Amino acid sequence: MIDLGSITLSTEGTELEEVTVRAKVPFIERKLDRLVVNVESGIIAAGSSAFDVLQRSPGIVISQSDAISLRGKSGVIIMMDGKPSPLSGADLANMLRGLPANAIERIEIITNPSAKYDAAGNAGIIDIRMKKDQRLGANGNITLGAGHGKFPKANAGAGWNYRNKRLNLFGNYNYSYREAFNHLVLYRQFFENGVFTGAYDQDNFLHFDFNTHVLRAGVDFSPSEKTIIGVVANGVRNRFSPTGDNVSDVLGADGKKESSFTTHNDSQDSWNNYSLNANLKQSFGTKGIELSADLDYARFWNQTIQTFTSNYYDLNGEPFLPTYILFGDLAGNLDLKSFKTDYTHPLEGNAKFEAGLKTSLVTADNDVQFFDKSNGQALFDSTKSNHFIYEENLNAAYINFSKEFEKWSVQLGFRGEQTNAKGDQLVSGERFDTSYVNLFPSGFFNYKLSENHEIGASLSRRLDRPTYKQLNPFKFFLDPSTFSQGNPFLTPQFTWSYELTHTFKQRYVTTLSYSKTLNNITQVIKPDPVQPNVTIQTDDNITSFEYYGATVAATVEPTKWWTSVNNLNVFYGRYTGNVADTQLDDGRVNFNVSSNNTLTLPKGWAGELNFFYQGSQLYAYMDLDPQWQLSLGIQKSLWERRGTIRFNVSDIFWTLPPSADITFTDYKERFDVERETRVANLSFTYRLGKNTVAPSRRRQGGAEEEKRRANG
Repeated sequence: MIDLGSITLSTEGTELEEVTVRAKVPFIERKLDRLVVNVESGIIAAGSSAFDVLQRSPGIVISQSDAISLRGKSGVIIMMDGKPSPLSGADLANMLRGLPANAIERIEIITNPSAKYDAAGNAGIIDIRMKKDQRLGANGNITLGAGHGKFPKANAGAGWNYRNKRLNLFGNYNYSYREAFNHLVLYRQFFENGVFTGAYDQDNFLHFDFNTHVLRAGVDFSPSEKTIIGVVANGVRNRFSPTGDNVSDVLGADGKKESSFTTHNDSQDSWNNYSLNANLKQSFGTKGIELSADLDYARFWNQTIQTFTSNYYDLNGEPFLPTYILFGDLAGNLDLKSFKTDYTHPLEGNAKFEAGLKTSLVTADNDVQFFDKSNGQALFDSTKSNHFIYEENLNAAYINFSKEFEKWSVQLGFRGEQTNAKGDQLVSGERFDTSYVNLFPSGFFNYKLSENHEIGASLSRRLDRPTYKQLNPFKFFLDPSTFSQGNPFLTPQFTWSYELTHTFKQRYVTTLSYSKTLNNITQVIKPDPVQPNVTIQTDDNITSFEYYGATVAATVEPTKWWTSVNNLNVFYGRYTGNVADTQLDDGRVNFNVSSNNTLTLPKGWAGELNFFYQGSQLYAYMDLDPQWQLSLGIQKSLWERRGTIRFNVSDIFWTLPPSADITFTDYKERFDVERETRVANLSFTYRLGKNTVAPSRRRQGGAEEEKRRANG
């Protein structure tokens, strides 16, 4: 035996260079319960608005009157960071047109939400998630962009973030300037007992420019590993000045021109809102027990000054009636207060119990005053003016139970909501006061047949209350023969929804859907029952709407550098009801198809090609013509991916604007709309700071459904 003595082993330290792992997030991503549009990853989205991105998202269609439908169904909930927008119709569309896409991180499309969500949204939920930097340390980004269609556009934005283990400070600011237009051509025929009595041949051109400022800031603080306290503030300031010109030829019973009238619209609009959210998340023990609470306050207010000047001419072009000048002073404000709390308790055997409570208070005060200035004096017009006050209290509670087994999982939910609402029209003296309680069960089931095949089934009952604007009885004028007006006597619509889904290799998803909606809230353009040759755009309850749908989604990779996400939606919608003495019992098979293609090219280049086609569609009394669009974009990464330059052209062939025919008893209408959907954009983004990523915290406050209805 030989004694070698003590042997000392020494270590040689080798410092590894920093390793960066990059995962490419697809523009369109399909998850188990939702479809995600990753706006940050989209080349075509650069320089666009939120409105433009929605128009290009799978299954979403926006009508000429700015109504949003999902897979052929109306009743979509638009949410901002998990909170329903209280705006709707044209007000919501104007807000989305002013919101730059570079302020958005992603858009989540949920077609059948669980009981944890508010019961609203028979067609589903579209949740717009704003950007929030998730990197450790101090980080930021700067974005500049410019575009041009018929009119110029520009946008600029900056984001900042500081994060450590205890504190996270974040915020962003975005500015957008967008000029755009809406060119509406109408041919409207009037009848009496089926006999043609005359027509209006009209041409309306509306030009508007949006100056929008969007600011978001917040802080998360963790006094301990199990407690997070946060505050988030959001603000939007939107200014635009629409100017419009209408030329209308009046045709007699013989189809020949008898006279004409013109209307010039000059308006100044100011739309503002801000919201505050305080939130708390507390964890207990080591089993994942959590309690969260959110306190929300939001305020929306607007001021619109309008002047409509109408002149009437005979066949010789000479005035035959005095000039009519209508002046409008429209003011409104909306206050939302909400509190909600959610409790999550994991159970043995991969099970989980969830429960929550919510209460909200809403007050809307809209004062619209119109004056006749034709004679140089402002004479109050009580037939067009109104002052409407609306108050609402919602109380809700839900429970959810879910359990995962080896091959299958199940979730059962139950939600109850109480509604207390009252409205007061101060000018006319009309009032309503209502209270009701509704129950909303839901169930979800998934079974893994094999490694490649999975099936799922879901059902839920949902409720859509009228939005605050839909209830508002004020008149908004286009010209002396056309106006829009809310309906304070709308009632909620109720829907049962069913879905059956098959997933193959997580790339091919087939969904069969059925739903039936009673008291369906439907947007209509109908003849005024009081004033002859005048039409109203409003909302009415019709008896029912039945929906049968089949959706196929396929993600394919023809090559390593080409990824294609494709969606086909085929559905049959059947409407029944009676509006303006016109019986409705009709349906049609409709379809739409979309394809988003991403190309990863050498040396930091990438491309994107987006195609959409919507077949002819029946929407109650409206028969819509087919629409399609093709958009493309290209980008180049610079300076080790810190900089990105993007160029895109949307709706290259200018084929997306809608056109349709509307038919009622003794009234027919044909409209064609031109919009600025073809736009070329150039944008540049530069990122500052570290690239280390930490898990982000996802917040969803308690005012979701109320904010949606204010925007609705």
